[in-house]
This record gives sequence, structure tokens and C-alpha cells, in this order.
Amino acid sequence: MKNQKIMAIIKSDQDEYLLLRTNPDWLKVDIWFIVTGSVEKEDKSEKDAVKREVEEETGLEIMDIEKTDYVSEYEWPRDSGKHYTERAYVVKVKQTIPRLSGEHLESKWLDKETFIDKIYWEGDKKELNKILDLNI
Repeated sequence: MKNQKIMAIIKSDQDEYLLLRTNPDWLKVDIWFIVTGSVEKEDKSEKDAVKREVEEETGLEIMDIEKTDYVSEYEWPRDSGKHYTERAYVVKVKQTIPRLSGEHLESKWLDKETFIDKIYWEGDKKELNKILDLNI
């Protein structure tokens, strides 16, 4: 059985993207990534999970949410037998300083090229570039 997850690529009203440095004490890795999370029982939809996760992890004001066609499937931790399906969303927000939860240590607003260059993305970065070409 696959657990349903979401990833939220946060784009500001100033056309910059939010990158978050994970807290290794919390997430067991120290990488620059985006908001991610599980779709919980109380969420009526994936979009509800996106709203909740963005609020919990950044406190940013959401202006719009766009579902993408990008879906990844993976096992975490590796060789654990725990399989996940994760859909990407692009979330437009008002650009302000995020209020970080304990999951992240720091944040950066970056232009698209720098964001793609610095993000930890196991998949093809060309695919990430296609996702970011979605205009919301």
C-alpha cells in the first residue's frame, strides 16, 4: 500500500522560489528542499494537505495553489518496505520572511535558476524546470 504525500513548491508574488534547509535532528537529513508532508485523515483533499503543510512549516499567506502532473513514487527509508506516492503542487504566496517550524533551520528566496541549482532533487532537474514553467 502506498501512502499519499504532497510537495509544495512555493513561488512568491515577486517570482522567487522558497528553499528550506531541513533540520537533521528532525528529518534525519541536512538538505535544501521544499515543503512536503502527508495527506492526513482530517484533510478532505490533497489541496487541504498542501494548505495545512505550508501553514505549519512556513506560516506564509497562500494566494493560489496549482496541481501539477508530477508524481513520484519512492521507498523511504530505503529498503524499509514503506512506499509513498507524492504529487507536486505550485503554491503562490505573498513574499515575506517565513515563520519556520522545527522541521527547518533556515530559508532563502531565490530566482528560478538558482532555486533549481541549489535544491536537492533526486529526479531529473529538467522535470523540475518543466514544473516551474507552470504559471499561476
